[in-house]
Amino acid sequence: MFKAWKSTPSDYAIVVRKDSDIVAGVDFAREHNVRLVVKGTGHDYYGRSSGPRNSLLIWTHHLRGISVHKEFVPGGAPSGTKPVTAVTTMAGNRWLEAYKAASAEGLYIQGGGCTSVGACGGFALGGGFGSFSKRFGSGAAGVLELRVVLANGSVITANKHQHSDLFWALRGGGGGTFGVVTHMTLLAHPEPSISGWISGPIVAKSESAFRELLEIYIRFCASTLSTPVWGEGVILNPEYGMASDFSTSMNVLQVGTTFLDITTKRAQAAWEPFLSQLRARPADFDVNVSFKSGKFADRWKPTANEAILDDRPTAPKGYFWWKGNASEVAAYWGGYDGRGVPFSMTQGAKAQVLAKALFDASRTSLILWQTNKALYGEHPEARKRDKSTSINPAVFDNVAFITIGAWQQGKYPGLQGHEPSKTVCQAQFKGVMGASAILRKSTEQGGSYSNEGNYFEPDWQKQFWGRNYPKLLRIKKKYDPTNLFTVHKGVGSEG
Repeated sequence: MFKAWKSTPSDYAIVVRKDSDIVAGVDFAREHNVRLVVKGTGHDYYGRSSGPRNSLLIWTHHLRGISVHKEFVPGGAPSGTKPVTAVTTMAGNRWLEAYKAASAEGLYIQGGGCTSVGACGGFALGGGFGSFSKRFGSGAAGVLELRVVLANGSVITANKHQHSDLFWALRGGGGGTFGVVTHMTLLAHPEPSISGWISGPIVAKSESAFRELLEIYIRFCASTLSTPVWGEGVILNPEYGMASDFSTSMNVLQVGTTFLDITTKRAQAAWEPFLSQLRARPADFDVNVSFKSGKFADRWKPTANEAILDDRPTAPKGYFWWKGNASEVAAYWGGYDGRGVPFSMTQGAKAQVLAKALFDASRTSLILWQTNKALYGEHPEARKRDKSTSINPAVFDNVAFITIGAWQQGKYPGLQGHEPSKTVCQAQFKGVMGASAILRKSTEQGGSYSNEGNYFEPDWQKQFWGRNYPKLLRIKKKYDPTNLFTVHKGVGSEG
């Protein structure tokens, strides 16, 4: 990321195949004062899975194994505790593997939308929002138990009955901060029956029409899409993601919204009040939105139109990533930020203020609006679980989460002929940070998200964790008094 971090390989690494390998690495780093880095899959906007060259990398890629439990009871639970259905995943597994294992038993676990993200790592440890978070809650809330290697080299089990303070901190307090998680057991749900997708562009034919479109969508999102049925959202001016010249005016709202367990007909009916008023004005709007749905279990058997199938000879059969993630592969980021959108900003005259801010921000950056990364309107059972985590409390009043970003694809610092353009980087950085400054004024109470915020965030303790930060810091000092586990903008990293 420009001005932020480089993906630098450590000089020393441990290829982990069992817990004792991690213990050996932690003990060595502690005894010799060596910088420690933990990496599973490496999906991290802050570069926290990279470190300086003279660091020691604990690489969990090969620590694999998934178990499905029809009757799981956390360790140390009192006699008579009701068992639940759960899935345990080890530190090297990815969400695709976990989803497939769960689906084979008619189950679903709440994880990430990108199939190659780690299923036992920073996703859930930092909060974790997938496509269906308003239905099932955050990734952190789904965690029932963790096995953790602590800074003193001990291996412990953390759940609500054992090391309950650490259990609370690990579910939302950030990855790479409190210890190395080797196993994570997740609550499993009956698999949904229907998975649906709404896609296509809505083009406004003037700037005034685009501002009006944004306000109409904001109100529609707050009134209709803030329920457990809907996920994902819309992108404003998607081509700006890899743009360096923002002089060409764009006024596109690209729909990319999921729906769950309702028919296509019902989804269309829900969206009709929004879309019909736009179709009635062809001089101002061009609407090209389509609906489709299918069996939820078929998500893990996508067609070539939906996904990029990994057909390398060494790849396990059936591995893929979504085509929507294709542009992020080998991305060199010019800038990135994320902001929560409070419900209050979608009501009355404030919706107009927010729409203007979105419009102004969309002049220099791609804007991604996602309802699933905000928990206003989530399912009551999911809300109860989420309230027991350490995620930023602001998320419960947020209707959506706004991501602002720009990147160059296939660019690698230090690789001759493939260096990112500094001119493009500077333009993207300026565009993203300018858009961020505009949106922050309208979303200050919405906070941010520790996995997808601003690398340069000055008030990160408040923005990422709100009132939970002081308690998180006390727990950090208890379990890692020497700050062996230090990551950028992580709990306890002030010094």
